[in-house]
Amino acid sequence: MALIRRDVYLKNLTALGFKSFADKTSLDFQPGVTAIVGPNGCGKSNVSDSIRWVLGEQSAKALRGSGMVDVIFNGTDQRKALGMAEVSMTMGGIDTDQLKAAGVDLPYNEVTVTRRLFRDGGSDYFINKVSCRLKDIQQLFMGTGMGRASYGIMAQGNITQLISSKPDDRRLVFEEAAGITRFKTQKKEALRKLDYTEQNLLRVSDTIREVKRQIGSLQRQAGKARRYKEFIEELQNLESQFARHQLGEIQETVRQCEQAISEFKGKSDDFTGTIESEEALINQARQQRGAIEKQVNDAQEKGANLQAELERLESRIQFSHERIQELDEHVAKAHEDIAQAEQRRSDAEQELAEMQAKLGDADNGVGDMRRVVDEKQAACNALEEELGQREETLRQAQSESYSVAQELTRVRNEINSIDLQKRGNTVRLEKLSSEKTQLEEEEAKLRERLGQFSSDVEDRKSTAQSHRGTVEERQKRLAELQERLAKLTVELDDLLRFQAEKRSRLNVLKQLQASNEGVSAGVQAAIKESEAALGLLADKIRVPGKYVAAVEAALGRHLQLVITRQATDAQSILASLSEGKKGRADIVALDLISGSMQPSIDAAKLDEFGGVPALGQVGCDVDVQPLLDRLLGRLVIVPDLDAAMRGREQHRDLDFVTSAGELLSRHGVFSGGRGNGNASASLLARKNEIAELEKELEGVGGNVDEQSREKGDMQAEQTALQGGLQQEQTELRQQEVSIASSEGELKALENSQRVLAQKIESVTFELESLSGQESEGSGKRDSLAAELVSLEEREVANNTLLGEVTGVVEGLRGKRDVANAALTEVKVGLASEEQLLASFRRQLEPLNVRIGELKQLVTQRRGDIEAAENKKTQTEKDISDSTQRIAAVRTEREQSSGKIAGLLSQKAEADQKVEEREEALRSIREELSSSQERRSKLEVELAQNNMMAENLCERIQEKYQIVLQEVEAECLKVTEDDSGSIKVEVVVDGETDWERVGEKVDELQERLDRMGPVNLVAIEEYKETEERYTFLTTQYDDLVKAKEQLLEVIEQINVETTEMFRATFEKIRANFRELFTEVFEGGKADLVLVDEEDVLNSGIEIVARPPGKKLQSITLLSGGEQTMTAVSLLFSIYQV
Repeated sequence: MALIRRDVYLKNLTALGFKSFADKTSLDFQPGVTAIVGPNGCGKSNVSDSIRWVLGEQSAKALRGSGMVDVIFNGTDQRKALGMAEVSMTMGGIDTDQLKAAGVDLPYNEVTVTRRLFRDGGSDYFINKVSCRLKDIQQLFMGTGMGRASYGIMAQGNITQLISSKPDDRRLVFEEAAGITRFKTQKKEALRKLDYTEQNLLRVSDTIREVKRQIGSLQRQAGKARRYKEFIEELQNLESQFARHQLGEIQETVRQCEQAISEFKGKSDDFTGTIESEEALINQARQQRGAIEKQVNDAQEKGANLQAELERLESRIQFSHERIQELDEHVAKAHEDIAQAEQRRSDAEQELAEMQAKLGDADNGVGDMRRVVDEKQAACNALEEELGQREETLRQAQSESYSVAQELTRVRNEINSIDLQKRGNTVRLEKLSSEKTQLEEEEAKLRERLGQFSSDVEDRKSTAQSHRGTVEERQKRLAELQERLAKLTVELDDLLRFQAEKRSRLNVLKQLQASNEGVSAGVQAAIKESEAALGLLADKIRVPGKYVAAVEAALGRHLQLVITRQATDAQSILASLSEGKKGRADIVALDLISGSMQPSIDAAKLDEFGGVPALGQVGCDVDVQPLLDRLLGRLVIVPDLDAAMRGREQHRDLDFVTSAGELLSRHGVFSGGRGNGNASASLLARKNEIAELEKELEGVGGNVDEQSREKGDMQAEQTALQGGLQQEQTELRQQEVSIASSEGELKALENSQRVLAQKIESVTFELESLSGQESEGSGKRDSLAAELVSLEEREVANNTLLGEVTGVVEGLRGKRDVANAALTEVKVGLASEEQLLASFRRQLEPLNVRIGELKQLVTQRRGDIEAAENKKTQTEKDISDSTQRIAAVRTEREQSSGKIAGLLSQKAEADQKVEEREEALRSIREELSSSQERRSKLEVELAQNNMMAENLCERIQEKYQIVLQEVEAECLKVTEDDSGSIKVEVVVDGETDWERVGEKVDELQERLDRMGPVNLVAIEEYKETEERYTFLTTQYDDLVKAKEQLLEVIEQINVETTEMFRATFEKIRANFRELFTEVFEGGKADLVLVDEEDVLNSGIEIVARPPGKKLQSITLLSGGEQTMTAVSLLFSIYQV
């Protein structure tokens, strides 16, 4: 449903627990009320928020909260928080007849919408106290311009939102004004349904195709299933009768087997009784035989033990005799070892005495030889020292002789070389002089030709270089221009963007300043209506930016002081405000405060806590200086509250304010905190920002003009440079081709000249070298001749000295060799004596060890002899004892042998009796075994038949779910038709050919097997699928009809909404043209559809031409012009 009348109005708004409305608050809106005004913080925004909220706003952010529970009254210091928020809004002016005509049953002239929210998150909606959905409320107000985002509610700061929106977003307001929102929602719903219907059509058509395909397959499967069921029914009947016949035959065989088994069981019982009696007799005979066998075994065991003891005693006697013989041999060997050891010890002691005597003689000889070696060594050392000195003198003389000989050879060779070189140089000088003359003539001719050609090439290069320099200079300049032009374009764009942003900000601030934004209504009325009001105190003072917060906190409401010159003016203004109920204002009369001054503050005393007098930081007009002295004369600005506390301890008559705006009065009252305001709401900060922006824009404007001129000059220069550069590059390329050709020829000439110059230089250098060698060789030969004479004299003197020294050295070497030979001989003798002495010492130690070992051996052998004698005596005693025991054992063994012979005779008789009984028992058991074997075969046959009967019953049970024993036997008649096919019929009496019945069963089973897998549920599936196909076809037809109806509805909505929108748009357009001219006192404005062909979706562009300006987009207007245009457009919409 919807309130389709456009003359409904807001009649009443009641809030309870919503934001600041702790108590139930009811606002009655009389006809003509269009706005809510009041001082800051009085709750104007909360009223508009309550309207948005009751109309269904779901965004907590849009209601200036972080969560929806923030709209519930949260309590104060004196009041507790509430648990619920409720808002009711009453709309009047509803025409019930028109609603009924539109199909809406709402029998009320007023509608009250209510919304409740609880802290636990629960919420309720009501229309006229009847519970409803949020969707119902939204549909109720759809198309009336009264939704939660209605253009009818214009919040503070949002006046230009309509203007700054995109054309497509701006269209939404016009649609709401035209009342087509409800239709667009219906269209959207219809399109959604249409899309859903098309999807359903697609799915249904796909399903129909699939079902149609399934029907053909299921039809074939159903036919096959019917034939299968016919065959299976016939097979079930025949196979169950055939199985019933087989079961009867098996049961007859089972009966016969059971009878034979019963007969064999009686025989087996008789045999079993006989066997038990025979086994009792056999057991008795076996027990008698066992007793005899035990006596025999005991006697045999005793005889075996006696024989073993006899053998052991005889073996022990033999071993004892052998042991005595071994002991006698061991004693004899010990005596022999003792005699040998005594003899060897005697020999070793004699040898030891001899060795000790030889050791003493050898020790004396070694001492004498060592003294002789020391004497010989001293003599040899003396000769070696003298020989070394003489040999050193000889080496020096030989070295000198060798050096003189080398020098003589060198000098003589150099003299010969100089003479030979002189002769060759004379011939070479003549040849080189002739060659040089010829080369110099060729070089002169080539130099003349090269000079001419080089001059021509240099002239061409000079010209080309000039052109190249021009080209490079122009290219460089062009690159610099392009780079600078690109940078300048970016800088200019940035400046223009920055200028636009700053100008926009300045316009907004000036508009706020012009409209006295942030100033109470009473103060605005006082300034606007009274010429005696000189302005506000905030307009008369100048505060640096860093002290704005401090001064604003200190002055507070005094910033909005209205200044007048006379007290009578102040009284007049107050009377006017009271009479017109225009609000309150604080007014100061300058004539009442002039002349009185506050005592000044000593700034030096404030340095210790970082304070400065506030009065010294604030500038003002001369006429308000006394007022400022009284307001700020005792105020000190400090960095923070800690500094304020330190200052107050010293100056309790002063007020302190921090740079952040925290105030500490002389009375000890703190004031501070921070709101959510911004700089534009601060009068002083706004004033400072306007001044800064104007100054900044002035500088930016100059920069823009300067850079624009520079950009134009650069673009002109760029065009000229590009034209000249192309011509210069063409000429340069032609010159470079000509120069390249000439340089090739010049290079060839230069190469020829360089080759000639190198040849001349080489010849000249060789001539100079030869001349120098000639003069140098003559001087060098003279010096070498003198040196040769000196060297020959040195050679003669050195040869004489060398002969003398050589004779002395040879004599000393002979003496040294003789002395060394004697020393060696003595050393050899000493070494021999030392080796002999060491040999004696090495032989001495083994002799001592050997004598000790022999003494130990004699002692050990004497002990062995004594032990052997003791063992021999004990062994002889054992032999005597064993001989006596052998005689007794032999007598006892002969007695045991006689007893064993008697017992063995008794055992043979018992064995014969047992064998006779066992043979009789074996014969009986064989007869019993034969009987049991025949009985077992019958039992196996019985079990097989029972199993066959059980399997047959189970097979029929599993295959046909029938109990075979319950099947009634029928008489079957078997016939054969012309095609050879077997047919079976049920008859009343007669004999059944069961073999032919079995053949018919096999035939039917083979047919079923050939049919393969059969879908037995295909019959039912085919029936269900056919019914489903009929249903889907009907449903498809219904969807096609629904689609056609939706298309008709959409087309009807398009036609109606187009007409409604065009009509409303033209009305708003006409109103806007008229109101714009009235508001601006001239000018023109218009509303333009971006796409006139698509009225329902086209965006709307606003163009405006204030007086004195060309028709342009509203985004290019100033902030004030945009606001006035927005107001014109809004009132144009309200008039519709």
